[in-house]
Amino acid sequence: RALGDGIQRMFEEMRRRGLADPIYTQSAEGVRLTLLAADAVPAEVMARLTPSAKHILDALRLLGAPAGTGQLAELAGVTRMTATRALSALSDEGLVEWQGTSKRDPRAVWALT
Repeated sequence: RALGDGIQRMFEEMRRRGLADPIYTQSAEGVRLTLLAADAVPAEVMARLTPSAKHILDALRLLGAPAGTGQLAELAGVTRMTATRALSALSDEGLVEWQGTSKRDPRAVWALT
């Protein structure tokens, strides 16, 4: 059980930091784990993002949990309107998703996909 927990934690930590998933293979000879220091988001997608969108993405990664628009704006050091536009762009790229019950849900949050 402890081994499985450690593997899951590696994946969670790599994803939380925005890195590519570890490559974990097991064979009769042993186990091989490859950790890549590569961004999980393709370079062409990153090139399309504004600096504000990148700051919002970094804030979500560092939090490691879904967060509201206002909280993300504060963490990224941008206005709420800028955060809203950045989150929309991140959503269009498939990097984040909105989780709420209605458009005016005060408890709605944004989460990494």
